[in-house]
Amino acid sequence: MGRWGFMGCVGLAWSATGLGAPVASGTYAARLLDEVMRANPQVVVAAIIATPPRGTAPVVVAATGPASAQADPADVAANRAGAPAAVLNAAGDRLEIRLPLRDVSNDSVGTLRLTYLHHAGLDRGALEHSAEGIRDRLHRRISHAANLFDPYPYEPDAPSNTYAQKLVEEFIERYPEVEILAIHATPPDSDYNIIAGSNIGRLGKKADNDDMRCVFTGKPNLEVNSRGNRFESELQLHDRAGRVIGAVGIVVAYKKGDDKEALHARAEKIKAELEKRIPDAASLFRPAA
Repeated sequence: MGRWGFMGCVGLAWSATGLGAPVASGTYAARLLDEVMRANPQVVVAAIIATPPRGTAPVVVAATGPASAQADPADVAANRAGAPAAVLNAAGDRLEIRLPLRDVSNDSVGTLRLTYLHHAGLDRGALEHSAEGIRDRLHRRISHAANLFDPYPYEPDAPSNTYAQKLVEEFIERYPEVEILAIHATPPDSDYNIIAGSNIGRLGKKADNDDMRCVFTGKPNLEVNSRGNRFESELQLHDRAGRVIGAVGIVVAYKKGDDKEALHARAEKIKAELEKRIPDAASLFRPAA
């Protein structure tokens, strides 16, 4: 599963908060929170807390408002407890909800902290339900804890609002068994095959040797990850006319003894359905309608 391994936090930006402590910006976690804030106007502040690669303590990876770079004890407790924790402030106008955050395989990656406007008579249960829905959406977009620290955009000028990304979003909703879906293709007027769409960020990341071998030879890359809980089928990808345009990686849950041939056959069917939706390689990079 080297293709989904952590590639380093090169190029991260840091911004000073109102408390004078640095909180990462330009990370994939920050991108996820941007999406949360756009889709949920009732959320006034959001933060993701996780332990960096090779780190020993959790930090605030990204936050939409003033926050210390250090995780507080309540963040750590919420993750360890494995259950949401909601606290109303003394003024009664803010409800802060902390939820354990998990990756696509349901492994713990940290804590999601959401702050909602609150007033007397407001349905607190509805806010907690909203927070759980946000957490569940993020869970489908995180490969592992280190993924949160990836730079975003992964490559400068990498397009994000594309038809390729729209297809990925549609297909991971249609096929809930798919944990990771990534489309590799070559943009018009480019010599490099890149990730054109995925549910774990890394848009613009150049294809590696394994990816390109799959593209050129048509031989799939079939792999169980180092933890033994994911199986990937990376397959040569065609447009609807049958032209080779790149590759698609499809990752599903795996446990020892699972039928790899059946998992691969399922991935082939999903790929075939995807290919019917692709007029040509260039269409993947056009703005999503």
